[in-house]
Amino acid sequence: MAKLAFWITAGPSMADKALANLVLASRLQENRSQDVEVYFFGPGVELAGHAEGPVAEALATLKNHSVSVSACPANAKQYEVATVLTEQGVKMEPAGEALVRLVEEGYQIIGV
Repeated sequence: MAKLAFWITAGPSMADKALANLVLASRLQENRSQDVEVYFFGPGVELAGHAEGPVAEALATLKNHSVSVSACPANAKQYEVATVLTEQGVKMEPAGEALVRLVEEGYQIIGV
């Protein structure tokens, strides 16, 4: 089983790029039973916090497929979306801690 972590830095201006990878993450977990996590950092946190349309649907699908989704709490505060994200089930984990944890746990990091 592969261990894949999608590190989403693509913000609202690159929503299509982020969306393609969110859908891929969901499908890898659902259809191929891979170990997948998604982490939002920088502008990606803004995208997740103001998600609408297909991006919001992709986030809901990730949740329904039990994909772990986390975000940087400093960025969530910066973009004023911490409450929205936590209400959607997004975990807050500092970026440095998340990156080190993912690497130590053997995940391949896919930057988007």
